[in-house]
Amino acid sequence: MEQTPKANRVHIGFFGRCNAGKSTLINMLTDQPVSLVSDVAGTTTDPVSKSMEILPLGPVVITDTAGIDDTTELGALRMEKTEEVVKKINLAVYVLRTDEEPTSDDMHWLGLLKQNNVPIALFINEINEINEINEINAENKEKVELNTDSKDNVESNTSAYVETHKGLSELATVIGSADFTSKAKRLELLDLLGGLTPLDVEGDQTLLQGLVEEGDTIILVCPIDSAAPKGRLILPQVQTIREILDYKGLALVCQTEELPAMINSLKNPPKMVICDSQAFDCVDELTPSTIPLTSFSILMARFKGKLQDLVAGVEAIKNLKPGSKVLISEGCTHRRQCDDIGTVKIPNLLKKQGHTDLQLEFTSGGAFPKDVSQYDLIIHCGACMLTRREVLRRIECAVVQGTPIVNYGVLIAALHGILERAISPFIDEIKG
Repeated sequence: MEQTPKANRVHIGFFGRCNAGKSTLINMLTDQPVSLVSDVAGTTTDPVSKSMEILPLGPVVITDTAGIDDTTELGALRMEKTEEVVKKINLAVYVLRTDEEPTSDDMHWLGLLKQNNVPIALFINEINEINEINEINAENKEKVELNTDSKDNVESNTSAYVETHKGLSELATVIGSADFTSKAKRLELLDLLGGLTPLDVEGDQTLLQGLVEEGDTIILVCPIDSAAPKGRLILPQVQTIREILDYKGLALVCQTEELPAMINSLKNPPKMVICDSQAFDCVDELTPSTIPLTSFSILMARFKGKLQDLVAGVEAIKNLKPGSKVLISEGCTHRRQCDDIGTVKIPNLLKKQGHTDLQLEFTSGGAFPKDVSQYDLIIHCGACMLTRREVLRRIECAVVQGTPIVNYGVLIAALHGILERAISPFIDEIKG
């Protein structure tokens, strides 16, 4: 599970005021010194993310955010970063303290998480009696167990805290409490967290769902050119191979020029050919029309987002003219090659099709404009490195603002005049 890509992990954001105990809680839940802990307010500045394993959730990415009451000079910018986290996570943990009343800031951020449909685990840091006793024990260098009355008082205080502020139970999905400096309730909090259903994760859906059955032969065309990573395959190719094996199918891998020989060597035609979008035109010519053909990028578009919206967006190509603004956005931050698909190949392909003098802008990684209304078209990568929620957010952002959005595979297929063939395996889904 250590090799699980970030995009396939459950993303959990930790929120709360400065010194509420977010970092302490993360360290307690993970049983590792993941976050820097200090009594100094504002120790956590920008969101800090770390991939790890948390049972029963499995592979996760946890993000420790800055205190929502950060009043430093950079506080406003940090809150913008925190707002971006809200839109990307699958689960949220919000932290309060029993010795401090919830503020309007707390209720605002809890409401914001609720508005974004993020399941919320409200974890309350039990302060006062437990922590005072722990401090005394530390000074006396002796271990003293809390008596039953003290424990009951703490639990009673926590219940009273929630009862007093009824809005909390309405906003939170689950509520738990613990002394974050102790591991006594670690498993209890983890069980509460693990019982939540993460928002917008792939779940039981698979990349090849409905496309492959036991015994099927699938040919994967994986060109090895200067842009291919040395010594390995790219993530969509690896995921596709793994799923074919999971379905007990046969995965045959070749480069473009080897495709005819591979097809001819088979007693029966393959169930499907899946290729790199950059090889669409050649693979289309080499693959008999009776054999379904699609690309890894289109599979990812179907898996991660809304293929219907991306197919609809391709119509905007016809409306491009000199001066049209086009955003080309990649979800990863790989080092650009001389023939990079996003910054070189796609612009050249657009020029070849007569779309000259376009105003091209580029983003990568987590960068994606809030305002996309200025663009005539957004061209997005297959998004193998982004979570499904982030992909859906970007598509929705474009659709709501009336900006057509398309992904690499759909665009390249359309420019080569083979879009109908490339999406034919999913035509019922698109029409439905």
